[in-house]
Amino acid sequence: MTAALVIARTEDLAEALELARVLHSRVEVVELPDRYRASTSAYLTPKWLRIIREKVGDGNYDKVYIYDTLSPRHVSHLMKELKVVVEDRVLLILGVLAEHAGSKEAKIQIEMARLRHQIPLLRDWINRVKIGELPGFLGPGGYAIDAYYSHVRRRIGRLRRELERLRRVKDYERTRRVEAGLIHVAIAGYTNAGKTTLFNSLTGESRATGPELLTTTSTKAKMVPIGGLRVVFIDTVGFIKNIPPEIVEAFYATLREISTSSAVILIMDSSDEDRGFYVKLRESLKILVNIGFVGRPLIVALNKIDLVDSGKVAKLKSLVNSEVDRGMWFYRVVEISALRGTNLDLLKKALLEVLES
Repeated sequence: MTAALVIARTEDLAEALELARVLHSRVEVVELPDRYRASTSAYLTPKWLRIIREKVGDGNYDKVYIYDTLSPRHVSHLMKELKVVVEDRVLLILGVLAEHAGSKEAKIQIEMARLRHQIPLLRDWINRVKIGELPGFLGPGGYAIDAYYSHVRRRIGRLRRELERLRRVKDYERTRRVEAGLIHVAIAGYTNAGKTTLFNSLTGESRATGPELLTTTSTKAKMVPIGGLRVVFIDTVGFIKNIPPEIVEAFYATLREISTSSAVILIMDSSDEDRGFYVKLRESLKILVNIGFVGRPLIVALNKIDLVDSGKVAKLKSLVNSEVDRGMWFYRVVEISALRGTNLDLLKKALLEVLES
């Protein structure tokens, strides 16, 4: 049984806890205030470092996660003080993605992102070993860490070449589909909103779904005839708040599928509390803008309406209308339940309308 200690600000605690539970059977949390100011040397201030050191104790946890982006200096200092493996938000997310990875492309993307994220940490450890501050990378000594650093660089080069080959194949397949007159529609949105469930309902597929975050790690496409058009629906990796650059790079293929699609179905979870829904909506729209999906059709699908009353759905619909910039997208808002199949005909009708516009 593996145990982990998760340290996160109040606003991020639920997300961090849910991610850590995918990887560990026992998870404990330490809640930092939202206005917490990180220490420049160790991220944790002396007060919080003392609290965490007492909790870690004598091998109580296999790993400590800080749900934020840590510098190499932070990680080195924390591992020296706590005598346990410390990982940040990026490595926790990549660990969850690796747990769900099925395709060769997804596995390569995740491994490469993890190694690239570790490179600055390795450099920091090498510098500290050479000045005698540390005995070596978790014990093996200075020569071993130099050799491991060289191995990591070579491994990243090999993974990059293999990933480029796989991407060329995907780009070729996509070009052939476009030349054949197929219309690509990406199903995008925040993680765990029901994207894969909707993909299954629209296409008759049976891709794995679940309550865990980041269940989907690679794209899947299938053609379905709708109103005389041949539409290719694409299931994509879920968005996350303040998506780290390493993960943007790792899932370039997924983001490219979204940015080059003829239309996007942005699926939102209507059962989220109002504040969470608002944050996820704004973050999702920001990601669409950042990857270049503008000036094209957008369907905002309010999913899981079977779990909420009509009053809340109307309120969320009004919120969407106030947030979506009409000058940036041709959009419609549709209320659905992907699991129950509710209003999928209305969704298809709205999709045809925005495609024609």
